[in-house]
Amino acid sequence: MQDHLIKSTIFFQDLLSSYFQRMRQQIVETLLLLCVCHLFGLYNPNQVADALKLPKARLYRSLGNLSLYHSKCLNLRLGCAMAVDFIKDTESKSASTQSRRCITVSIDDSNLPREGETLSYCSNYYSKKHNTPIWCQNLLGITLKCGDRVIPLDMRLVSKQGRGNTDKPTLVITMIQEVLAFFDTHGIDIRKYPITFDSWYGSRKLVEALSELGFTSILIHGKNNYVMTIADTKAKLSVHKRRVALAADQWGCDKPACRLKAESPTFGECVVLFFRDRGKIRTLLVFGKPLRTSEALRIWSQHHGIEQFWRHFKSNLHVSAMSLESRQGAYVSLGIKVMSYLMLLQMSISERRTFHQIQLQLTGERQTLTDFITHFHTIIPKEP
Repeated sequence: MQDHLIKSTIFFQDLLSSYFQRMRQQIVETLLLLCVCHLFGLYNPNQVADALKLPKARLYRSLGNLSLYHSKCLNLRLGCAMAVDFIKDTESKSASTQSRRCITVSIDDSNLPREGETLSYCSNYYSKKHNTPIWCQNLLGITLKCGDRVIPLDMRLVSKQGRGNTDKPTLVITMIQEVLAFFDTHGIDIRKYPITFDSWYGSRKLVEALSELGFTSILIHGKNNYVMTIADTKAKLSVHKRRVALAADQWGCDKPACRLKAESPTFGECVVLFFRDRGKIRTLLVFGKPLRTSEALRIWSQHHGIEQFWRHFKSNLHVSAMSLESRQGAYVSLGIKVMSYLMLLQMSISERRTFHQIQLQLTGERQTLTDFITHFHTIIPKEP
């Protein structure tokens, strides 16, 4: 376990050095130390300093020296760099292996509950869990799922205030353009892979913008109040759900489904897929290339990967435990959590264990962390 942890640390140190050449060595070591400590159950600089008897001021000062630009890039370049290796490995395999891994890009947002009222990017957002608006940060994310591996490509905090306030669909397009530019420089075209959205993001503007960027398969979960014309009948999807007849013997489908052409005043022409899932009839809007029913259902099943990522982000990494001031501090906190997730993912692949199993073992071996930090020379105070 420790050998894999050291290899992972060296890997991310080289990654940071290659993508952030102007970042000082002390900042690099501070980021890596905080990421490694997440695996041992230490989730913020204060806990790390208390456990390792390090000067707190030095840790916070190193994080404060990181620019806002580099802080934002932590959430983009590192995840994309790891995804490049996964995609190249998949594309080198056979067609059947590529089909099994089913590479899919997913976009969704999540609320990160906060207690401090002076933290940046905080506002009242509605929470399904609490059924009421709560004080939190709203995080917009793009992930790529390759088989059972979920890699965050870009993360962005959404603000409700300020002169630079931007709506989420516009922000999504900006983030996708950044991701595309990164992969284009590495000779990888992710436009050929399907992209999925929750029903909140459904709009003609978004679909047209993605089509102009080159995406050929766009899948959006349908809302009940969407008005669609199907077989000369214009009604809401909630009405069509009661009338449609689902077939249980569709080729390659494990759910009863029905695939129909539709036209909407909001979206234009599209394919609507009705399917039964956990006792409810759900709908899926398919734009671009007309996919078969089995293909669309397989792609949509990959969308659950981004929900898995949010769950790991909150439960395994305790994203709310770190609270740094200012916009730069908010993105540094987010970047450290993303790096910790990527390190856990790499360890999980090497050890063939779950995130929880890795953290459970390392938390019980926390005494070994004092030997491990000898790799971070610029952080450890010199002996008098």
